[in-house]
Amino acid sequence: MKDGNLTEDTIQKTEILMNSARRFVFAVILGFWLMWPAASKAQQQDLTGPVTKEEILANDRIYKIYIDRYEPDREAVEYLSAYRDSVQLMVFVGSWCRESRKYIPGLMKTLEVVGSDNIDIRYIAVDHQKKLPKSFLNKFDIKYIPSVLVLKGTTEVGRIEEKPHRLIETDLVQILDAGNEKKE
Repeated sequence: MKDGNLTEDTIQKTEILMNSARRFVFAVILGFWLMWPAASKAQQQDLTGPVTKEEILANDRIYKIYIDRYEPDREAVEYLSAYRDSVQLMVFVGSWCRESRKYIPGLMKTLEVVGSDNIDIRYIAVDHQKKLPKSFLNKFDIKYIPSVLVLKGTTEVGRIEEKPHRLIETDLVQILDAGNEKKE
């Protein structure tokens, strides 16, 4: 080095090091980018068949986040809390399904707040191809996920398919209310 000037050899070595560093940083970023979807899917597995609310929550943490954030409609909660007939909800969900993640936590939170012994809820997880569990899908003619079937005894009184018209709890109230009018 003379008079503060870098030699040609030093400049070339510096450029080689800088290019190597750029490639290394690019490779690290690319590696994280490629591994991220796999890491996020490691928590989620396709659930299939009868499952519990706890299994759904353990499989996908977004349900818990949405449950915590959800504020059920007050009038729907009052109606469901006062509802005295026995009813069963068959909730068909997909662990892979965006609409299941979007709407089912609201139903879960509403039923949690209501806390009624008259409302029996059963969750059935459906595979990505909507072919399993075949016995449930055929028996209840399930074409859309999520689907919430409302049963009184063995009679279906209504269903919410794919997404509610309004809030999921107000759609449920409308189905139950219409079912009561038919009885009278």
